[in-house]
Amino acid sequence: MDEERRDDALEHFRNGYLQLKSALHDRITGLPAYPLLVGDLRALLDGRRQIGVVHVEPADLGWVESLYGWQEFDRTIALLGRALRELPGGELPGGALLAVVSVPADRFVVFFPDGRDGREITPDDLAAWGASIKLHLEAALDDDPAGPPSSRIRVRTGHALLSENPFYRFERRLHAAVEEARRLPERRAARRDRVWGAELKRFIRESRVRTVWQPVVDLDSGSVVGFEALSRGPADSMFEMPRAMFALSDRVGASGDLDRLCRAAAIRGAAEVAGSGKLFVNVLPATLHDEEWRTGAVPELLLAAGRRPADVVVEISERALGAQAESFAPACEALRSQGFGLAVDDAGTGRDGAATLRHLRPDYVKVDASVVRGVEASLLKQEIFSTLVGLGEAVGAAVVAVGVESADEAATLRRLGARYGQGYHFAGPAPRERWAS
Repeated sequence: MDEERRDDALEHFRNGYLQLKSALHDRITGLPAYPLLVGDLRALLDGRRQIGVVHVEPADLGWVESLYGWQEFDRTIALLGRALRELPGGELPGGALLAVVSVPADRFVVFFPDGRDGREITPDDLAAWGASIKLHLEAALDDDPAGPPSSRIRVRTGHALLSENPFYRFERRLHAAVEEARRLPERRAARRDRVWGAELKRFIRESRVRTVWQPVVDLDSGSVVGFEALSRGPADSMFEMPRAMFALSDRVGASGDLDRLCRAAAIRGAAEVAGSGKLFVNVLPATLHDEEWRTGAVPELLLAAGRRPADVVVEISERALGAQAESFAPACEALRSQGFGLAVDDAGTGRDGAATLRHLRPDYVKVDASVVRGVEASLLKQEIFSTLVGLGEAVGAAVVAVGVESADEAATLRRLGARYGQGYHFAGPAPRERWAS
C-alpha cells in the first residue's frame, strides 16, 4: 500500500512538472520561455565573466491579430520561430540558446555564451549578430508565400550583457538584462529623434514641403475625376517620403504644424492641376477642429486657387481614427455643412470599419492597397472588398480602390462594385506640371 501511495505521489509530481514545463514552453514555436534556461545560463556563467543577450521583437505585430485574426498571428510567429532556428551553426554560433520571452510567444531572446572565435563576448559581437538576425527574419517575412500581412512586419533587435552579481538573485539579473536589451532600440530612437526632430521643425518653418498628384479614375469610362494631393519632404532627404516624415512629426510633437503646411501646399497647387475635378486632401483627425477651415487660411487659399469647398474632398485615415471615429463626427459634419466632401482612407485596416462609416457617413470609401493588391487571385480579398462595397452603399459612399497595379485587378474591382480606381496602373504620383492645363 505504501508503495502504491509512493507511486501515486511520484506520478502526481511528474504530471505537475510536465504541466509547468508545458506552461513555459511555447507550442507555436517549440521554444522554451527563457526562465526555463536559468540553470543552463547560470552554468555558462561559471566559467565566464558575462554572456550576451539579444532581444528580438517583431514591430507592430499586434495589428495582424486585430485585422486578420489569431490564426494569422500564430502563423507569423511560427514563421519567425522557424527562421530563427535556422541561424545557430550558420550565421550565429552553434552554442547560441534560443527562447521566447513569454508564453504564448510574441518576442524572442537569444543568449550567446562566447564572442567571435571563442573570445569573450563584446557589445560589437552582439550588434553584428543582432543585425544578422534582423536581416534573416525580415527576409523570411518578405519571402512568405502568403504575402501580406507578414511582408509588412519589420523586426527590432537590441542587446545587453548578463553577468553575475552577488548582491542580486540570478533570476533578477537575467530579467534585467532581457529588459535592457528590449529598451536599447527605444533609447537609440529617442536620441535619433532629438536630432532629426530639430531638422524636421526647421524645414516646417521654412515651408519646404512639395506636393505631387495622383489621378483618381472612373473605372467605367477611364476618365480622370480628380487628383489626390500627396506630400513629400525635401528631395534626397530622410523626410522625402511622407510615412517617415509624419511618423517623426508625431513623435516630436510637430504633426499638427506639418499637416497644416501640407494642406496649404496642396490647395495652392490645385490652381494649376488640370480640369475641374475633385481635390482629395489628406488631413489628420486632430486638425479637423482647426478654425482655419472656417475663417482665414483655408477660405483664402481656396479663393486664390479658384476653387470652392465643394471641389475639395477631405481624406481621413481609418487607421488614424482608431476607435475614436464617433468623437470626430461633429467636426466632419461641420466641414460637410460648409460644402467639403469627406473620404475615409485606408478602409479595411481599422478595427471596426463599419462603425467608422456609420459615424462619419463619408462620400467616398478608399479601400487600402493591402486589400486591392492581388485581389483577382484571392477569394478572401474579394470577399473583404465586397463587404466594404456593401458598407459604402449602406451610407451612400462611392468606393475608390487604391493601389491598383494591373488590368486584372482593375477588372475584378469593377466587377465587385468599385466605382473609381487609383494606382500605378493608371498613373503614378507626379508634379503638378505633369497635369497642368
